[in-house]
Amino acid sequence: MKKALIIINPVSGISNKARIKELLHKKIDRKRFHPEIIFSQYAGHVEELSREAAGAGLDLVVVVGGDGSVNEAGAGLVGTDTPLGIIPTGSGNGLAHYLDLPFNLDRAIDNLNHFHSKKIDTATLNGHFFCNVAGAGFDARVATEFAKVERRGFWSYFKLVLQEYSNYKARTYKLKYHGQEITRKALLITFANSNQYGNNAIIAPDAQADDGLLDVCILSKVPLIEAPLLGQMLMLKLIDRTHYVEYIKTPEITVVQEADENCHVDGEPLKSGQVLHVKVNPLSLNVVVPR
Repeated sequence: MKKALIIINPVSGISNKARIKELLHKKIDRKRFHPEIIFSQYAGHVEELSREAAGAGLDLVVVVGGDGSVNEAGAGLVGTDTPLGIIPTGSGNGLAHYLDLPFNLDRAIDNLNHFHSKKIDTATLNGHFFCNVAGAGFDARVATEFAKVERRGFWSYFKLVLQEYSNYKARTYKLKYHGQEITRKALLITFANSNQYGNNAIIAPDAQADDGLLDVCILSKVPLIEAPLLGQMLMLKLIDRTHYVEYIKTPEITVVQEADENCHVDGEPLKSGQVLHVKVNPLSLNVVVPR
């Protein structure tokens, strides 16, 4: 009998968390798992609970939430043998989309019951853990503003992108990697462990979360008239075919921003200073995936 801790973030996304708890009690395989289901209480609580569970030798930690909740759980479990299960209920669900996890609740619980796991890479930005994407520039600005929005979801995020884009000025960045240094003026720089932000918005089509490398995406600011086309290319996994984007594959990189502005890790805004040191941690997290 495997011991499982299931953590529900009550403020993540727009799903009915009481219904999810009820379904979990009903659908989890009691012949395989002895589950404990609890609600997180505050920011950072998911990470604390996950770390404690791994330290106690639990066989599985499941998080019910979005990218921020997955980030916290991953930070608590990184470098341990305890797998992370994900029931995605957030606004973007980037890692869940990349791993092709089911979003239907019944199928998501069935996926946990099958208990098939694999190791993926994680990374850090100035020591701050992330498992999906981190970034500087425009997407960090949007993440900062989105954290203030009461109504979550894709359309709230999309509306915010439209509001912020026209007035946002590209920044100058110095990038140091593989013993060389380059300077670029960019709308944003994304450090991609998986291939997407979330909602299948594919920023790094070739990224693999188990190759020991980050795909660093440098995106120039696109003229406003071309922005809708770029958005389409993002959703169609074709963003790498435009001349506005440049990619670097590397296990480690240092980026110097022209000003001390927010970054983000897995969509959560972060004050990190002008110098960003980003490094991959190969095959450091077990995640439950479909067979």
